[in-house]
Amino acid sequence: MLDIPALGPTGPYRTRNRTVVADASGRPALELASVPSLVVSHWIDQLRGSTPLPVAETAGVLKKAADVFEAQEILGDDLEAHERRVSALTGTPVTVVRECDRLITATLRDVGRAPSSARPTGCAPVGTAWPDAPSAGAAWCRTGDVFAVHAAGNSPGVHAMWLEALALGYRVVVRPSNRDPLTPVRLVTALWQAGVPTTQLVMAPCDHATADLIIERSDRALVYGGQDVVDKYRNRGDVRLQGPGRSKLVVTAEADRRAGVGLARTGALHHAGTACTATTGVLVEEDPAGFAGELAAALREVAPARHLDDTALLPCMPQADAERLVAAVLQRAKDATVHLAPRVERLGGEGSLATVTPAVVELASPRNPLLSYEVPFPCVWVAPFERGAADVLDGSLVLSLHTEDMALVAEATELTEVSNVYLGEPTSWAHPDVPHDGFLGEFLMRAKGLAHRRLPDQVHPPRSRSGI
Repeated sequence: MLDIPALGPTGPYRTRNRTVVADASGRPALELASVPSLVVSHWIDQLRGSTPLPVAETAGVLKKAADVFEAQEILGDDLEAHERRVSALTGTPVTVVRECDRLITATLRDVGRAPSSARPTGCAPVGTAWPDAPSAGAAWCRTGDVFAVHAAGNSPGVHAMWLEALALGYRVVVRPSNRDPLTPVRLVTALWQAGVPTTQLVMAPCDHATADLIIERSDRALVYGGQDVVDKYRNRGDVRLQGPGRSKLVVTAEADRRAGVGLARTGALHHAGTACTATTGVLVEEDPAGFAGELAAALREVAPARHLDDTALLPCMPQADAERLVAAVLQRAKDATVHLAPRVERLGGEGSLATVTPAVVELASPRNPLLSYEVPFPCVWVAPFERGAADVLDGSLVLSLHTEDMALVAEATELTEVSNVYLGEPTSWAHPDVPHDGFLGEFLMRAKGLAHRRLPDQVHPPRSRSGI
């Protein structure tokens, strides 16, 4: 089995306690270090005491890391072999892994883009020297020094999100998911090789108690998890939660029906249905039963395939896990109308590799909690929609509207618990200038007022707005 160490301030760190991680077929695939709490606490002290890279150097270092990530062998794998290994480990289709790795390298090469978008226009760029600062204005400053990341394992793409913290001067400790430690190992190693000091970036696989300690010892934390994690940290101002997405699509009566079915299909299949921006609920104003039938027919055409097949659109997992998922959905749908029942498909080969085919279930009411019930495969809940009841759309990471009613769009945009509103795009749509769930810089930084008096004979160049 592959041996995966922790990555500490002095380099790779191997521990006595180790966790065996199985692949998508249920067979043991690697052993992962488990760092004890005392060691992690010492690492955080070292990170806190280190000096961040100068802002002027950071962009070049991260661009070099993109080249290393793409071109160098890490853990004995080139990028293609790495992507196949991640796919085999997680059951994520290899095409999705490739897409996520392209997102990571694109972010490394343009890491200042998101922080620059998040920075208030009244603030000087990060790292502006006092002589170049406005005589009366503001600086954009960190709210802490150490940033913790409790990563998810449903998509390698989550590791593109924390990179801007490095660009803003944070020292970062990544606690990887046991499901996918390979992506953060490759990324952290590439960053080290490119010039990020080991005392500014570490990877600390650990148990849950130690993971809690990491949050307590850090100044800011980005935490992925289910509703239980959201409930645990919802009142913590120093924790940014990435919980269930519950992303929804609305199709109104005047909108093109066929295009609406296409939007629902695209959103449902996004990243094999496992992403928080994949479509979970669809609300239809006219004939929701007919829409559910049409969507079922479109998703019924999706053929099961092994995760390493370029045609794969569904997640792979051990057969026992697939059976539990199918049973959970069918149990919850027993009082609803099932237009497309999920089923377990064995994929052959060694182990017990299987996949779950898509599901479409019609609900009688948009207030049924199942409209927001997420499972890690394409499963869509369809319900009726009435204008004037837009409150049922709240609590969505992404709300996609297929409509010509701009008043409805305006009303939806005002919902306080909706993060992103798209018109005519699937819930899975993304763009580098559109935040995933608000800008991370809003959470990591603050405006700090500045004022200073220049001597009459001092001459300084005008302040640039082009920095981070």
